[in-house]
Amino acid sequence: MNNLYDNVKFVASLVSLSRTANANGTGVDTKGFDQGVAVIQAGDIDLTTTDETYTFSIEDSADNSTFAAVSGLTTTVTADNQTKLIRLSNLNTTLRRYVRVVLTVAGTTPIISASAVVALGS
Repeated sequence: MNNLYDNVKFVASLVSLSRTANANGTGVDTKGFDQGVAVIQAGDIDLTTTDETYTFSIEDSADNSTFAAVSGLTTTVTADNQTKLIRLSNLNTTLRRYVRVVLTVAGTTPIISASAVVALGS
């Protein structure tokens, strides 16, 4: 019987923390899946000096050790309490076996409370 519970795998890449610097998520093994989505959940963000930026992107790897940025797979959080999605198509064909979510922060006083979970399916 096909149902959502048996056909979707959820894996945390960035655990929920308050962050003031760049962060690399944990690699997620996509073997056996052909599509997915990275779900970014942001809480409070600091925009005090208006130059703070919070960009989430996807990196991939063949060995879960050496990761490289994947062009076009990014999203930016611009306000408190946002949920953002990054679609992951063609897993294990265009993208390599392991993926992770990366947070890049910039500006004078960046602080963001956020997490990222990767949902995999076929």
